[in-house]
Amino acid sequence: MTLIDLPKNKRAKILALPENKQLAAQLLEQGFAVRTEISLAHKAPFNGPIAFRLHNTKISLARAVAKQIMVDA
Repeated sequence: MTLIDLPKNKRAKILALPENKQLAAQLLEQGFAVRTEISLAHKAPFNGPIAFRLHNTKISLARAVAKQIMVDA
C-alpha cells in the first residue's frame, strides 16, 4: 500500500521511500523515515496535495510523491 491509498486518520508505518535518491533525501529531511508512524489528515479536492500527520505536525505532499512511499496496512 502507498500513502495515497491510506484511509483518513488510519495510522501506518513507512516501509520504503522512493527509489529516486534525491527525492528520498528531501523526504528524509522533512521527517519521512522508514518505520516512522504517519496518518492521512486531509486530501485536497481536484487532485491537489495531500496532508499527513507526521511527528506531531502536518506536512503536505504532491500526489505523485505520495504514490511512491510504501506503508504497512
